Amino acid sequence: MQFSKTLMSGFFQERDWMIIRRRMVKLRVCFIIAAIVWLVVCPAIALSFTENPDISKDITTPSMGPVVFGTTRNSTVISIVADRTCNPTIRYANDSYFLASQNYNHEVFSPQSGRDHAIRITDLEPGTKYHYHASGCGVQDIDRTFSTFPATGSCTFVVYGDTREQAPLYNQTERHKLVADRIAQEQDVLFVINSGDLVANSTDAAEWSRFFNATEKVRSMTTYNAIPGNHDTDRLLFRQLFGTDNTNFFDCGNTRIALLDSTDVSSMTLEDQAGWLTSAFGFYKGAKVVIMHYPTYSSDDKHYGGWENIQRILVPVFQESGVRLVFSSHVHAFEQVKRNGITYITEGRGGAPAYPLNKTRIPGSERAYENTLGYSRVTVSPDSGIISVDIIRVADVSPDLSRIVTVYPTGITDARIRIIPRRFHTGFPDITDLICGFAQNGDEAGKTECLLF
Repeated sequence: MQFSKTLMSGFFQERDWMIIRRRMVKLRVCFIIAAIVWLVVCPAIALSFTENPDISKDITTPSMGPVVFGTTRNSTVISIVADRTCNPTIRYANDSYFLASQNYNHEVFSPQSGRDHAIRITDLEPGTKYHYHASGCGVQDIDRTFSTFPATGSCTFVVYGDTREQAPLYNQTERHKLVADRIAQEQDVLFVINSGDLVANSTDAAEWSRFFNATEKVRSMTTYNAIPGNHDTDRLLFRQLFGTDNTNFFDCGNTRIALLDSTDVSSMTLEDQAGWLTSAFGFYKGAKVVIMHYPTYSSDDKHYGGWENIQRILVPVFQESGVRLVFSSHVHAFEQVKRNGITYITEGRGGAPAYPLNKTRIPGSERAYENTLGYSRVTVSPDSGIISVDIIRVADVSPDLSRIVTVYPTGITDARIRIIPRRFHTGFPDITDLICGFAQNGDEAGKTECLLF
């Protein structure tokens, strides 16, 4: 029995040792594998994060641009936000040189390599069309154009807004692109202004990609300025793409256009913007136009009557400064309101979900179009001072927003508004009434409304 116990004891000891030995071999193999991972894989990961701390953005952020913004009589800026580190080059030439040679005779580079670029082009000729080609950041290889603004004379531009999508019902390439491509067919448009809510979610890279797909044609033919709306919350990206999210103004021919930020997150209070606007318009003698996101007056059910803070703070400045036309969006419809000699237009038909206005319109409401897609084309005549606004319809949307009911051919105009300045005369009749009569007599189907300012 003693021998048996000893034998059994030795058997278990030997078996335990064999198990321990096998485990040690496995541990040694695991340690070797872990060491390889630590020495080879981890430094590579660490190096990649050291070289690019925004690696997550590299995966999700699409290339955006080019966008031509901030154009003046003799300069412009071209922005590109790339999905990789790059150094873009812009080659350009005026229209006459390009048509004769099919080439470019000027070249400018981004000041440094990176992902966000704003390339300024200076010493341009006023009132001149330019061709340009952007390369180096994965930008589509095509010829694009823009025009500098004239020092004096006529100015034609387009205003539209609320281009965001309504997923999963539809996206920007299904609605916004219809409007943007139609704008791209307009002749002699010096710039386009998107009056806010470019996207539904400004942190959604996929929607930004669809926004740039939708605007590819129109951005390739003219300056594209934008004003932030309440959905455009990524203000840093907004500034990178469009130069500023703050108040600014510029002159185009005999017209001064002021862009305001009426949202709650503006860096300036409405009181500050009122003071700024007084200074910006000052003693300027030409036509004065204001564009912002929230409407001053509206028949929208949610904000019936309009934004009272804007009425209280900004409207007195509009009146004192001689502003004749104020554009806004936010409400996804078209409405024209006239108050105290100023025409207020809500133009929010860029593709966002349309909805009806209150059937009882607010005082001063002249006309409205609901469940439509479209934009407004504005022309200011330098000689007469007449501001012409053509209300363009692109498509009709079903009341449940599920589908496009009708897409209209080019040139369908719902209304032509003529805003004519009333001159002060002593001892002579006011001829603006006569001008209005001529304008209405030549009207098609009674669509022209003549407003005296």
